[in-house]
Amino acid sequence: MDTDSQPLLDALDHLCHQVDGDLDIQHEFFDANTPEEMVALAVGAGILIDADDFRALLRSGSTECWFVRGDDTNNPIAHLQRVFRVLT
Repeated sequence: MDTDSQPLLDALDHLCHQVDGDLDIQHEFFDANTPEEMVALAVGAGILIDADDFRALLRSGSTECWFVRGDDTNNPIAHLQRVFRVLT
């Protein structure tokens, strides 16, 4: 991933950390089932990212650290892949 994409990767990483650290955000995150719901959640959390940015980051392979556990019910990246229909 090039350095121009780093702020977006940082935003995605920040969102994943919020999901891990805040039960309210975690519930909202895993209840979101559409790209629109996920983007609204991210924007509501102060993370300016759109659906195309989510898809690009999920396809980039730069999110490996979040693959260490679980499936789309408890792993933020796996859930995002399902919501945005990005296959690994």
